[in-house]
Amino acid sequence: MMSNEGGFKVAMVETGGWGGIGHYTHCLCEALCDAGIQARLVTHARNYQLDKFPKHYEVEKLFLGDGMGADWERLRRSVARHGDDFVHFQSIIAPRRDWAMLRWLQLRGGFPKVVLTAHNILPHEVRLGDRFAYRQIYKACDGIIVHSQSSLDHLARLMGDRFVSRHPVTVVPHGHYGMLTEPNGASRKESLATLELPEARYITCFGAIRPYKGIDWLLEAVAAQQLWPDDTKVLVIGKVLTGVQEGDLTGLAERLGISDRVIFRFEYLDESQIPDLFAVSDLIALPYRKIDQSGVLLAALAAGKPVLATPVGAFTEIVDASIGFMAPQVSQHGVQTALAMALAQRASWSNRGRAALALSEREFGWSRVAEQTLDFYRRFVGSPIEQGST
Repeated sequence: MMSNEGGFKVAMVETGGWGGIGHYTHCLCEALCDAGIQARLVTHARNYQLDKFPKHYEVEKLFLGDGMGADWERLRRSVARHGDDFVHFQSIIAPRRDWAMLRWLQLRGGFPKVVLTAHNILPHEVRLGDRFAYRQIYKACDGIIVHSQSSLDHLARLMGDRFVSRHPVTVVPHGHYGMLTEPNGASRKESLATLELPEARYITCFGAIRPYKGIDWLLEAVAAQQLWPDDTKVLVIGKVLTGVQEGDLTGLAERLGISDRVIFRFEYLDESQIPDLFAVSDLIALPYRKIDQSGVLLAALAAGKPVLATPVGAFTEIVDASIGFMAPQVSQHGVQTALAMALAQRASWSNRGRAALALSEREFGWSRVAEQTLDFYRRFVGSPIEQGST
């Protein structure tokens, strides 16, 4: 029998222990604890990187990656030992392999109610077998949370309208990343020195570098600008991941003749330097080919920075002319048009940034995210849910 609302126990599973989803999970656990929920984070034993943040919830470093089934068995035992009401997944260990373990545990009654937050309906780079695996994962969950109407539409395209209409699914906005972007008290000059950057106005691409981020489109858009402000540079900063190499981007900049306009930093930025990065950034560029939702967008809003974005995923629901510059289409030419507009209206960047901060505080606060998540949990109290709504 599930405990009443005041006694909900939630095993919040985030298998990586780092990056955007790791920070999202930390913020959600804190907000749920503030709402009176007994949240416990279950995460990776070796890769967890958020020890330095103060917490009001327990952290169980459980996952070892030591063979199919071993991590899942440890999780099953932990959930049984703690008497959790919900296992709420923020990530799955290895979806193409582990969907079978999740379905097996559900069928044998090894878990209580299973909720999954689908930060991305499918991986950024879809490989053979991914669509099948994710369909099985979604079928195995008792409830699914997505971050936007566009993600809900994406889920319906993958699973079918009937699944979405009959299965418990809800939209809960992605919370902001104010914990990462809060000013650290340094002056702009000090932040530039910390990052070893020259004085300039910066159009910044921040985060893991992958093909879908559209950085090549941005470089081509920069090259297409006939009048480039002497005081403005593009800063590309992040660790290079699957599908792209450093030389692809530096070589493209050289061929386009814009090496003097672009600074590349192919590195994982330490969390302590993120406030400095946003302090020196004047416009955040999100020239993505595709996305469901972006933590970088939410961080930019929390930092009070205007954005340049393409009309993909949740961007279409959040970004408007009051907070940034939207490309007219998802293409290099669209990014070029948006960049030209942004450069022509540089005097408006500060006002748009203030509007972005106001939007973040109004719509993406964590207390609101926690309350909507709790509302979803409440739907499971008393009797099984037979039909979901959005």
